[in-house]
Amino acid sequence: MVDSGYLENVKAIFGLHVSPERPLGQVYSRSGTLMAGSGFFEAVITGKGGHAAIPQHSIDPILAASNVVVSLQHLVSREADPLDSQIVTVAKFQGGGAFNVIGGTLRAFSKETFMQRIEEVVVGQATVHRCNATVEFSSKDKPFYPVTINDAGLHKFFQKVAGSVVGQNNNNVKEMSPFTGAEDFSFYQEVIPGYWNEK
Repeated sequence: MVDSGYLENVKAIFGLHVSPERPLGQVYSRSGTLMAGSGFFEAVITGKGGHAAIPQHSIDPILAASNVVVSLQHLVSREADPLDSQIVTVAKFQGGGAFNVIGGTLRAFSKETFMQRIEEVVVGQATVHRCNATVEFSSKDKPFYPVTINDAGLHKFFQKVAGSVVGQNNNNVKEMSPFTGAEDFSFYQEVIPGYWNEK
């Protein structure tokens, strides 16, 4: 919709998400940073196949990839500011023959991410284990989702309208904590003021 130009004359945009975990008749949202940005990565680690009985004749990409998975967790536990939530998740580990494929996601509430460090860790650990590695990040099919940031003025407008619908006196318009899920609504917010909430 952004690329098509349909939003060129739109002054504001709102998103509403129904959540079965929330009580009926209540709405939740917040002004400012609401949902994390998220991207994808995939790494191919190449070694040399061999027989399990003579491991000295092979270059084991599974061992290298295993160390990559452990080392990626150190980025969050030892390099990230603990007050700036960040997540690196390895969700794919595919071994076979002389190469391995691992893939996952990275999530953060700021635009500063671990992309460079992820590549350094993957390539570095592969090198330690005499393997080669390549890393690819988000593509057109799997884009990097920006951080979802609600406009402060639209937040006040939302509170007023939502309160008139669900009853503000009953405390049905609630503040929610930031959430590390990602939302494609954030692409709209990059071009026009936007506001996203769940009820």
